[in-house]
Amino acid sequence: MKSELRRIGALAAGLSVLAVSGCSPTAPGTPGPASSTSSTTTPSGNTAPKVSNPKTLNGIAPCQLLTTQQLADLGATPRSQPKPDTTATGDPSCMWENNNVTVVLAPLIKTGKGIEQTYLSKDNYSFFQPTTVDSYPAVLVDKQKLSCGMFLGVSDTQELSLTVVVTGKDNPDASNPCAFPPKVASAALKNIPAGQ
Repeated sequence: MKSELRRIGALAAGLSVLAVSGCSPTAPGTPGPASSTSSTTTPSGNTAPKVSNPKTLNGIAPCQLLTTQQLADLGATPRSQPKPDTTATGDPSCMWENNNVTVVLAPLIKTGKGIEQTYLSKDNYSFFQPTTVDSYPAVLVDKQKLSCGMFLGVSDTQELSLTVVVTGKDNPDASNPCAFPPKVASAALKNIPAGQ
């Protein structure tokens, strides 16, 4: 189990490294946040949607993004206390895990580009599927057999990174791990205040 924890930690770390370096993920299933770039334009068709109802991740501890009830509803009640951490970019993160699923959330606020940052590095992902969650723009990335990542634009300058690993057959999304991040994102959105 400790090796699995290290693997999940590596997945989440790879996510934040991409936000700064623009490299592709180093571990399968790691959604890598987009690279920082000085360009403010994107190629036609790659422009991220604007957030019409902005929220703010400022001052929110990542381990407070999901309530005990929400975790139970998601089948993600952790075996122990959530594990706070810091991403390679210095943004805070939190991990919950049990025998069926691991969830890592990281508010990404340092780039100041929101989900546009993810669109700027679209070519770094082997899987890139724009979607929405409760009318907020999102992108599913790096779909693997057991894992999937998602970036959720909460404002035009901030995004929430999600990494899920579905390891248990008791999770209804075991055969399609990319079905799980939107459920987690929807729950987390309820705990993020309006802002910006």
